[in-house]
Amino acid sequence: MSLNIHVSLSQHSGELQFLGQDLTAVPDLEPMVHGGMPNLAEAIIRRLTTPRGGLFYDPDYGVDLRRYLNEAATEEVQFEIARLAEEQAEEDPRVARATAEVSFEPTTRTLTVHLTLELATEPSPLVTEASNVTVEVLRAA
Repeated sequence: MSLNIHVSLSQHSGELQFLGQDLTAVPDLEPMVHGGMPNLAEAIIRRLTTPRGGLFYDPDYGVDLRRYLNEAATEEVQFEIARLAEEQAEEDPRVARATAEVSFEPTTRTLTVHLTLELATEPSPLVTEASNVTVEVLRAA
């Protein structure tokens, strides 16, 4: 069975710069910087493919949806996947609301998660202020 994850925006007008910039190596392992919607989509997909507790500094980050690939694709399982995907997407401070639709194609054995995101109306202070961060040495050995 395979898993497809699609991320799109609900109607949105205005700048997407507050979605931030980050390094990526997708799709060809060549490091580059990207921003806007591709940056947000990649961050959400990472949340949906990282096992909960996979980040030592954030034990509530992530839910690896791939763990559902060997389960029966019942309506209950699809509902649970949609709930978890929405919950994780809404943990991102740039997302105000997420709506997930999950479908299963039995002929190709493909589970598809389509997430539609409604963006936060204002950037979070962390995203906005990231360029103004300073590092201060608190103790030197």
